[in-house]
Amino acid sequence: MTIIFEPMDQATAAHLRENGPDSYDNPPERRISDGAGVPCRCCMRFVAPGEAYLVAAWRPFVTLHAYAETGPVFLHAEPCAPDPIGPDSLPEFLQSPDYILRGYDADERIVYGTGGVIRREAIRERLTHLLSRPGIEAVHIRSSRNNYYHCKAVRGDRPAQGQ
Repeated sequence: MTIIFEPMDQATAAHLRENGPDSYDNPPERRISDGAGVPCRCCMRFVAPGEAYLVAAWRPFVTLHAYAETGPVFLHAEPCAPDPIGPDSLPEFLQSPDYILRGYDADERIVYGTGGVIRREAIRERLTHLLSRPGIEAVHIRSSRNNYYHCKAVRGDRPAQGQ
């Protein structure tokens, strides 16, 4: 199975870079990276020391509903785009020892029994298992320590959506 890692969409990133309001109607906060692991949700790489970045509240869901979590995200203050990710690789910014993976259905609702803390080296195997299950359209990857959203994984045969 081909797995695609979907970052924050470019339209949302451009909106925030133009000082547009975040998911809580606040302007993004501008900061300078000290190089201590600031993961950009747009390019899925780390913001380098001395580079400007934005902090904003973001809800990576199309519609509002009880499962549509909102949380803080970082992104480069300047335009960026993700590099291609190889078939056996993970996005560069996934460097922690483990992450929360959670499956979602076509209505963006959590599929119960899919959530769990997964070791970094087992992420691809778990994604393959979850995305092979009927009814699971996407898997969110979140920090296991702070529950922050990182990115979404989908099957390669599925068209990208704004979730």
